[in-house]
Amino acid sequence: MLETGEVYLLRDYRNSGADPHFQIVIHKTATGELVVVYATTKIEKVKVRCMLANPKTPYGEISPTYVEIPEGTCGSLPELCAVNCDNAFLSTVEDREAGLDFSKKEHKLPKEFLDKIVAGIKESFVVPQSVTDALKR
Repeated sequence: MLETGEVYLLRDYRNSGADPHFQIVIHKTATGELVVVYATTKIEKVKVRCMLANPKTPYGEISPTYVEIPEGTCGSLPELCAVNCDNAFLSTVEDREAGLDFSKKEHKLPKEFLDKIVAGIKESFVVPQSVTDALKR
């Protein structure tokens, strides 16, 4: 059963394409809905996408929806990763665990980084209201 902070690997055609990506449960509601983001090693690509999605970010500054997870922060993430908080989405435990190549990892993401990602989701101009509302439940 997936819980807040857990990291897993999944091939998710709807949200991250054909290659398996690490995904992180940012929040689990009382009703079992999951707020999920995925982590990638394509650091510069994520920085640019976050900047483009957040027009109020001054040129040359890092968007508040960009969160970097340094190597060694979470034993389940093999190297430096970035999260685009603009891509947060809702799912269920059943949907995630039934996905192709699902593999739950041993280590959870520390609360400090979960808090940064939650803040980034709340700052986003493009995350659906249903996702930000789920963070309150």
